[in-house]
Amino acid sequence: MKPIKRVAIIFNPYSEESLRLSDEIAGWLTARSIQVWRGVSHEGRAQHAVDHTDLVLALGGDGTVLRAARLAIPAGVPVLPVALGRLNFMAELEPATLYEGLEDMLAGRFWLDSRTLVEATVQRADGITVAPILALNEIIVARGDINRTVLVDVEIYDARLTTYHADGVIVASATGSTAYALAAGGPIIDPRSTALVLVPVAAHLTNVPSLVLHEDAVVTLTLQSRHPAGFSADGHDHIALHEGDRVIVQRSQRCCTFARVYPQSTFYARMMQRLRRE
Repeated sequence: MKPIKRVAIIFNPYSEESLRLSDEIAGWLTARSIQVWRGVSHEGRAQHAVDHTDLVLALGGDGTVLRAARLAIPAGVPVLPVALGRLNFMAELEPATLYEGLEDMLAGRFWLDSRTLVEATVQRADGITVAPILALNEIIVARGDINRTVLVDVEIYDARLTTYHADGVIVASATGSTAYALAAGGPIIDPRSTALVLVPVAAHLTNVPSLVLHEDAVVTLTLQSRHPAGFSADGHDHIALHEGDRVIVQRSQRCCTFARVYPQSTFYARMMQRLRRE
């Protein structure tokens, strides 16, 4: 692994702690002859600041990590998440361990954790296709503002599974199994797994529970109801869906890489603490 010479710091502009710590870390790194770019995620996208870095430091909760990952994935740059938010399942370091962890990183004492991404293609009923969209956590087809369930027909490969009458249907990566999919009743999967998980949201009149799917599974979600519905990827890329529209989801050939200084067992050692949000 090449030495770290350039670091991009992504902070949460609505968090005083994230603002303060990002400035403090920038000074600490600069004093060690590390080139630093510091800003929020939309600034990084506009200036392509992440493209020429060796590491993206994400200061915040899982939402900040997702925004940082959207910048880092196209550039192939690893992300180091620092827990400053309410939900921190993806975090590696905390403020108390931050500088010790950064010392390890600069000394080359770290490993790279490759995470599976999900990829979705929206096919309109009229034949128009929306370009593939990537997500680190999940793809969701869900009801719109009207308080009515949507009907979503589910096929896996080319076999029909069921039609969910639900608030929505989630297809998540293993990383996303601890996000919205978990809140909807899905299982927790080892985040290094390449499996996918299918989770209905508040489903009615069905005996089909959440499913863990093979990494090569292709899931087709077809909207069968006239009521408003929508598509989103990691809470972004919102697209209105109409009756007959299909969303085809599968594992992407691309991945997101996290920088880690602690062993692989850390996920399990911290899991109960994070579930209790202590």
